[in-house]
Amino acid sequence: MISTPDLRSRSVLALLLVAASACAQEPTWQAPPKLVVGVVVDQMRTDYIYRYWDNFGEGGFKRLIREGSFQRDARYNYAPTHTGPGHASIYTGTTPRDHGIVANDMFFRADGRWVNCVQDDNVMGVGGNGPKSKRSPVNLYASTIADELERRFDGRSRTIGVSMKDRSAILPIGRTGDAAFWFFEEAAGQFGTSTWYTDSLPAWLKAFNARDRANEHLSKMWEPLLPRERYHEVLPDDNPYEELLPGEVKAMLPLDVPKAFAASGGNMELMKLIPGSLVITTDLALAALDGEGMGTDAITDLLAISYSATDEIGHATGPRSIEVEDMYLRLDRELERLLTELDRRIGKDGYTLFLTADHGAVDVPAWLASEKASAGYVESTALVNAVETALTERYGAGPWVRKRVKEQFFLSDSLLAARRVDRAEAQRIAAEALRMVPGIAEAYTATELRGADLSNDRAAMVQRGFFQERSGDVCFILRPSHLTAWPGMPRMGTEHGSPWSYDTQVPVIFFGRGVAKGEVLRPTAITDVAATVCALVGMAPPDASIGQVVPEVLAR
Repeated sequence: MISTPDLRSRSVLALLLVAASACAQEPTWQAPPKLVVGVVVDQMRTDYIYRYWDNFGEGGFKRLIREGSFQRDARYNYAPTHTGPGHASIYTGTTPRDHGIVANDMFFRADGRWVNCVQDDNVMGVGGNGPKSKRSPVNLYASTIADELERRFDGRSRTIGVSMKDRSAILPIGRTGDAAFWFFEEAAGQFGTSTWYTDSLPAWLKAFNARDRANEHLSKMWEPLLPRERYHEVLPDDNPYEELLPGEVKAMLPLDVPKAFAASGGNMELMKLIPGSLVITTDLALAALDGEGMGTDAITDLLAISYSATDEIGHATGPRSIEVEDMYLRLDRELERLLTELDRRIGKDGYTLFLTADHGAVDVPAWLASEKASAGYVESTALVNAVETALTERYGAGPWVRKRVKEQFFLSDSLLAARRVDRAEAQRIAAEALRMVPGIAEAYTATELRGADLSNDRAAMVQRGFFQERSGDVCFILRPSHLTAWPGMPRMGTEHGSPWSYDTQVPVIFFGRGVAKGEVLRPTAITDVAATVCALVGMAPPDASIGQVVPEVLAR
C-alpha cells in the first residue's frame, strides 16, 4: 500500500514533468510561415475601411479584419509622405533619414541631377525599353525585409516584388532580393524588369505577357459595380472637382475606357487608372507565386504586391468620388481572390499576410473651401518670390533658388560661394520669408534638421524625412488641407506629402500564421511593420530599423 506522502511526491513530480514539458515546447518562430505576403495599397486612408465597410464583401477586408490583427491608429512618423519613401519605409523599418529615399523624384545637389528614386542609368531594361527600364534599388541605403530574409535562410528564400509602378515593385525587395517586375507602358503593356536582377525574363512571365491582358482590360467599359444608391455620395458623381480623363465630357461613371484609350493616342498609362489594373496585378502575383515555386517548402519566401490604381484614380478625382469608392470595392474583391488562392495553393496555416498603405491623401481643397472649411492653395510663384525677395534684399540680385522640389527649396550653391554668403544664415532668411506666406504652417532649415533631434512633433517628422545629400536647404509645411499650386493648375483632384493625419494615418493589418486576432488601438508607427514581420519569421530586423515589434499581433 502506497503511503500518502508517496502519493503527494508523485503528484508533485507529475506537475514538474508537465511544467518541464511546457517549458520545452519549441518557440513559435521555429515553424515560421512558408510565405510572407506584403500588400501595399497606394494612397489608402484608414477611414476608407469605415466608410466602405457596408459595401465590402465577406472575403476581403472584412475577413482580414475579423480574422486578423487591425492596427487602427498606425501612422507614418515622417514627412514627406510619398510612394517611394512609403514603400522603402514599410520594408526597411526606418525613415528617409536612414534609407535615403526622400521623394519619388530626387534632386542630387552634388551633380545637379534630377532622378527618379529608382533610376539607374547603369542597367538596361529586360522585356522593354524606355525611361521605365533603367531602374534598380541602387539609391536605397538600408536593407529590407527581403534582404534579411535572404540572409536568414542562406540565400534560399524566393523574394519577388510585383506592381504596376516600378518603385513599388523594386524598393520592397531591396538590393539583394531575387527580382522585381513592373509595367512597361512603352512595351505595349508588358511587364518587365532590369539587368540588375536578370538578363532574360523567366518563362512564366513571357507566358503571362503573351496573354496581352492590358489590351483586354482597355477594351472594357468601367461600369459601377453596385447600384448607384449604394455609394456614399458626399459629392454627386458629376462635380467640378474631378479631372477629366481623355475623351471625357464629364468626370463620372460609367467610363468609356476604349474611347478614352483611343483619345489618349493609345497611351498605356491609362491602364493604371482603371479597375483592370487591380486584376492584372493580382494575376501577376499569382503567376509569380506558381512560376517561382513560392511557399512550397519550409524556407520562408516573400511576395511583395503593390496595388497602384487606387493612387492614380485618387489623384484624379479625390477621396470622396464614386470612382475611388468603386475602385476600393473592386480591390476588396481582388483581396478575396488573392486570399482564396493562397488558401488553396499554400494552405490557410501556411502563410502570413500584412496589408498597409504608402500614404493617404487630402480631400480636394477647392471642395473643402466651398464648404467653408479651412483649406486652399498656396501659389508656388508666391513661395519662390518670397525667398528670392528676402535673399536679394540681404545679399543682392539672384536668382537664389536653384530648385524647388515639392515642399523643399535648394539654394544656388554657386551664388552662395561667389557672394561668400554663410549658408546657414541664408537658409534662416529663406525660412523666415516662407513663414510669412499665407498657408505656410512652418519652415525648417537644413542646418536645424541636421542638428540634434527636434522635440516638436512636426519638426521631428520633417527631420526623419531629411537626408542631407538629397534634401533641400529649406523644408516647409503647408497648413492642413492646403496644397501647392502652379499657374494655370486646375483646382481638381488631390495630392499627398504632408505630416497631417489624412496623409499619415494608414491601415496596418496582419493576417494568417502566427497572428493573434483583435484590434490594436494604441498608436503604432509604419516602421513597426518590418520589426513585427521579422519577429514572426524569427530573423534579424533590417539593418537601419527603428521600429518596435507590436506584441499584440503575435500569437503566443
